[in-house]
Amino acid sequence: MKLRTKTIIGIAVIEALALALLIVTGLQWLKSSNENRLKVGTNQLASVFAKATRDAVLATDLAYLDSFAESLVSEQNLAYIRITDRNGVELARHGDYTHVDTRVSPAEVTDGVYDVISPIQVDGQLYGNVEMGVTVNDLHVMLSQATRSSLLIAIAEMSLVALFSLALGTYLMRRLDVLRKGAEKVARMGPGAQIMVTGNDEVTRVSTAFNEMSRSLAKAQEKLAEKHQQQIALTNKVTELAQVAEHARDVIIITDAKGKITWVNPAFESLTGYTLSEVVGQSPGSLLQGDSSDLEIVHEMSRKIAQKEAVRVEILNYAKSGESYWVELDISPVTDSTGEIVRFIAVERDITQRRQVEEQLETALKEATRATRAKSEFLANMSHEIRTPMNAIMGFTELLLEKPMHAEHREQLELVHRSAGNLVAIINDILDYSKIEAGKLSLTNEAFDLQEVLESTIDLCGYQAKEKELPLVMNIAPAINTKVMGDKGRVNQILLNLIGNALKFTDSGTVTVNVEAESFLETTRFYISVEDTGIGIPAERLPYIMEKFEQVDNSATRQYEGTGLGLAICKRLIQLYGGELKVESEEGKGSCFSFSITLVNQHSKISVAANQDYPMLDEKLIPEVLRNKKILIAEDSYVNRLLIEKMLNDAPVELVFAEDGEQAVALYCQHVPDMVITDISMPNKDGYEATADIRTLQEQGYPWCPIIALSAHAMTEERERSFASGMNDHLSKPISKDLLIKMIFKWLSLSEENEKKQGAKFKY
Repeated sequence: MKLRTKTIIGIAVIEALALALLIVTGLQWLKSSNENRLKVGTNQLASVFAKATRDAVLATDLAYLDSFAESLVSEQNLAYIRITDRNGVELARHGDYTHVDTRVSPAEVTDGVYDVISPIQVDGQLYGNVEMGVTVNDLHVMLSQATRSSLLIAIAEMSLVALFSLALGTYLMRRLDVLRKGAEKVARMGPGAQIMVTGNDEVTRVSTAFNEMSRSLAKAQEKLAEKHQQQIALTNKVTELAQVAEHARDVIIITDAKGKITWVNPAFESLTGYTLSEVVGQSPGSLLQGDSSDLEIVHEMSRKIAQKEAVRVEILNYAKSGESYWVELDISPVTDSTGEIVRFIAVERDITQRRQVEEQLETALKEATRATRAKSEFLANMSHEIRTPMNAIMGFTELLLEKPMHAEHREQLELVHRSAGNLVAIINDILDYSKIEAGKLSLTNEAFDLQEVLESTIDLCGYQAKEKELPLVMNIAPAINTKVMGDKGRVNQILLNLIGNALKFTDSGTVTVNVEAESFLETTRFYISVEDTGIGIPAERLPYIMEKFEQVDNSATRQYEGTGLGLAICKRLIQLYGGELKVESEEGKGSCFSFSITLVNQHSKISVAANQDYPMLDEKLIPEVLRNKKILIAEDSYVNRLLIEKMLNDAPVELVFAEDGEQAVALYCQHVPDMVITDISMPNKDGYEATADIRTLQEQGYPWCPIIALSAHAMTEERERSFASGMNDHLSKPISKDLLIKMIFKWLSLSEENEKKQGAKFKY
């Protein structure tokens, strides 16, 4: 049987089954849907009639019932209607009534009438029935016609399908014959032969795929030829690489999968002294590594090689002569198509000379670090030694200035006091820059208002501006957020340096501070500039003006004082905030120093007590808090003991003096003071040791009291060590009378306040 015949028969059978199923289900649906619609409509109509006759049945109004039945039969196309009472007695009837059989469906009735009954009820009680017969001849006629029409359509459909199958089979045979001829053409002519493609159907796509396959076979044949040429080129390349390896300056070692040497290049022989014949079959590690080779590196190499990973290390090897040398070693595993290692390739580069240079640099760095540390220690010690006498000079001059004296004497004493202050500022600058250079300067993080810092700085510099009759103006952009977090002291130091310099080098005109800001979600970036109309900076000095110990005028006849560290410190502090200090200047016309810093916005309220401004407190409140309090002063310098006694002469406190740390601990036990103020550097026992002993005594039952460091050591490390040893605060010498009293008041008031809250001494 031919394919065409098989196609026609198969399609005809499938079509016949499908049509039969469709006709049967369609007729069944038509019958059931019409029956249901007739049943629902008839029952609803009977129910309506039952409600309409209810009153007449209750009243036994036979005339109305008869008239109602007659009109329904004539108007509603009913076969009959019959109304009975609850006992089955007929009250009215019209139409051809024989009997009622409600069990037969509309499509199954034999007399052409579909019977329904609807009860006549009042409040659930039966009073009669309405019996009704509906003519269903139209339904039977419709179902009969639908059956005949379905059969005619099925016959027509089968005929059309048979014709279509014949045409389709003929079309397929012709197109398949084209494919057959195309395959024969490929067999004769080889890949690349094409057949004619017409139409736009599945067979067309098969023909297109055939042509594509033929073209692909042709391309594959071309690629095979190309690969053959590439193989030839690869063979030539391998030959070239072999020649490169032979002449490479780096050592090349090839091993098998077990790590045994199969080949080395001449550079290996030159570096190690071993020949190829001597090393074939040996392990490079056991051959080249010795007593001083790092075992941890060797184990790391073994681990990575076992995991098929590349290795890059620096290791100490030994030549045949026993001489050691350093190499940078790269080991790469080579795998086959299955992922199995077939060999290792190691490349070694002699880095002995580089390692020697690195060791020399490391030694030099250590020496430089020691020198820096020695310099820092020297500066710290010098600061301590200078601050100790300066404390006496500034303290006593401050006390003397409180007394009435001749104007000339006062002027001279003020000059001594100001000069001492300048010397302390110079020491602070040197210490700050020393910490910056050593990388030990860290920024604190506290809540503050930048506008308040700016205004405070302007106020502090106001005296200098007033003396020179210079307007000092601040322009700040409106509605900017100035409540930020950062190192308030360092920001203030930057502003004081820049504004102070502007005033120092300006004799006429104005000094202006401009502040703008750019706000973000978490931070605010401030742009601050200080402009003056002073002497300006020569163009040749501009590139160096921010370097350490550099000044506008470095000549021997210079008229402006200073260390030349202020701008260098400002530059480095601004850099710590991620900003940059810039300068624009013209000699004789003034300068403009500008910078930007980014500060974190405040997101939470800061404790009022933590930021209490103690110097602004009422003096009356300070005698009340200090009254009848006992303070132990530990200070080995007689001059400083005398100075503190004079400074606190008017305060209502009792002072107990100790000359060293041992005596301080003994006097603490004897007097149990309300506060201890101790120097750091003292004979027999220093301030740290004395503090530790006192804290131990307090743990054993002695009442707690604040301990304040009063030291000439001003380095941050010393402050941190003070807090770590158990001290509560730190005062750097030289100190002023006002600052000393306020520090005492601060800690005694905090102690007193906590005693009231807790009923006992507290530990802050």
